[in-house]
Formats: sequence, C-alpha cells, structure tokens
Amino acid sequence: MSHFTRLLVAGLLLFSLWGQANAAENGIHFREFSIRIQKSKQLVTNLKLDYELSDYLREGLLNGLTLKNETLFTLEWHNTWWWNTQKSLATVKTELKYHPLSKQYQVVRLDTKENWSFSTLPAAVEQMGTLTDYRLPTLPADAWGDNASIFVEATLTQQSLELPLKLKSLFSERYSLQSDGVLWPIP
Repeated sequence: MSHFTRLLVAGLLLFSLWGQANAAENGIHFREFSIRIQKSKQLVTNLKLDYELSDYLREGLLNGLTLKNETLFTLEWHNTWWWNTQKSLATVKTELKYHPLSKQYQVVRLDTKENWSFSTLPAAVEQMGTLTDYRLPTLPADAWGDNASIFVEATLTQQSLELPLKLKSLFSERYSLQSDGVLWPIP
C-alpha cells in the first residue's frame, strides 16, 4: 500500500469517527425515571428527559417547524422461545413551536391541552421532557408477576416532512432524535 493510500484511508477513518462522535452528541437521554405503585395497583410515573437538539432541528424550529415529541409506554411480556409480546400502553404527545413575533417558545401537551410559553429554548425543552405524576392505564391481570415489564422510549420528530425528506429521515439522525429506552420490571 502506498504512502498516499495509507494517508487517504487514515483521513477517511478519522473523518468518519468525527462524524459519529458529533452524531452521538445529539439525542434524548433519561435523566430521571421512576414508577410507583399506588392503591389498587395503579401505576404512576415521573420522568425527566434531556434533549440534545441538532443544529438542523434548532434552525428549523426558529424557521417555523413544529417539533413533535412522543413518549411511548409499552407493556412487554418476556418469551423465551419466540419474540417478546408487546402491547401499547400509553403515548404522551407534546409539540414545541417558536413564535417569532412574541419571541416565545410554546409547549403544548396534546392529551391534556395544557400549554406553556417560555422565553428560552432550554426552559421549553425541559418542560417538554418532564412528566410528573402521570397515571398509566390499568394493567391487565396477567401483567403482574415475574414475566412482564414496561418499556419507555421517547422520539422527537418534525411534525410534517415532505416526501423526499421522509425518505431521508429513515437513514439520517438529522431530522429526528430517539432515546435508548428504559425497562421497568413489573413486580
């Protein structure tokens, strides 16, 4: 292998590692997560998410894009032979918008129609990622025991993408963010 080829390969490798390191910074991370059991087996959850928005999403927000956040709660039964069985338990949807005339960020929780206005993006994003004393739907009887868990994950996407961007968003983290998720075993 020639000296030029080695330098080219090393340069490409460093460039790809730099790109992966930058992509790893953007994302959604669980800062806090808890579920507690109240009377009559009612589950109540609290969580706080940290969002590291990409430059593209920040710019898009300032240019009129609406960001849509979904926190998904999935009931999952473990199966040793085949795939785990999953059932959607609840989805909490919020939207984040920027209003240029008032210079305010607006967070709207779609299930309760609550809305908040903030003058800074970090405050708005913190509100969007906070869920306090959220009551989960009643679990089926077969979920209690050693075999079931609740899996929680969050996604942040643009509210509407045109067709070419929808296809691009499947292969790029630029247009959306997703958390790794948290698993809580049901006692």
